[in-house]
Amino acid sequence: MSKLIKIIAAVAISGATIFAAFSANAQDAIKRNDEGRFFYSTIEVPAHADALFVSGKGPGAVNPDAPRGEQTYGNTETQARSTFNKIKDAIEKAGWSMGDVVMVRVYLVADAEMGKMDFSGFNKAFAEFFGTDDQPNKPVRAVVEVAGLAVPGWNIEIDVRAHRMPASE
Repeated sequence: MSKLIKIIAAVAISGATIFAAFSANAQDAIKRNDEGRFFYSTIEVPAHADALFVSGKGPGAVNPDAPRGEQTYGNTETQARSTFNKIKDAIEKAGWSMGDVVMVRVYLVADAEMGKMDFSGFNKAFAEFFGTDDQPNKPVRAVVEVAGLAVPGWNIEIDVRAHRMPASE
């Protein structure tokens, strides 16, 4: 009888060890490569990872009670922060986190006062959401200047893609 108990115990310990190793590997299954200041150069996502796509979002008005045609949205930094907060809310509502974001696509309109896109202002807001002590993951990203967006006054629209390993892994 004691030999049977030893075998069962050995199998249980082996199974727990294999499960722990598999869980650690599942967490590392999404590989981030070539880290830069704000983003990674590449991110590898396994085919069996869960995916979440967040449609393009823009900023909320800084004066939301004004009539639609009179609403304003602030400078690019303010708009980027507002937009990332909307994205964060959408992601968390779906049960995900900003740490799951692997790709950010950004469309910027030239800031009227600067006469060009405010890349620095955008990066200040971006750095509050990615690569922080609370949320150290960074995505890959693309930032392009466009002539205009769907809502007059918007300087920014952002869409993101998130991936994570299934909970069962």
